[in-house]
Amino acid sequence: MAVGRLYQVLEKHPADLRLVFKQFPLDEHSQAGVAAEAALAAHAQGKFWPMHDMMYAHFREISAKNIFVWAKEIGLDLVRFTADLTSGKYKQQVVKEMNDGMTAGVQGTPTIFVNGKRYNGPIEIDVLERVLASELKAVQVTAHR
Repeated sequence: MAVGRLYQVLEKHPADLRLVFKQFPLDEHSQAGVAAEAALAAHAQGKFWPMHDMMYAHFREISAKNIFVWAKEIGLDLVRFTADLTSGKYKQQVVKEMNDGMTAGVQGTPTIFVNGKRYNGPIEIDVLERVLASELKAVQVTAHR
């Protein structure tokens, strides 16, 4: 899966790469909106990636009930998480990130940008490695000018 491949590339280049995740819930996924808000509520407690990974691993089982089960499993403060999620506190942030994505030309997920340029190739480790090597080389040349 794409996430696993991205993690593998990140592990190889921890000093040179960073992964920035933006919410872009798709309409065809009925629970995507609540999942996006749950990820941001988990992020507020420093647990974005554990929540993201849990929901991604169980994407066919995403429901409000399961999100709270997973929140407990990853060690979130459930009182705070529940208040944040049920209040709609992160709804506007999700809308903003979706609008930013549409402005950037995102039409689906995952969409990858490398140095601000949309990457349209396969999410395969060897291909990504070549693209990243080229970008890192270009950055180094620019830095030495």
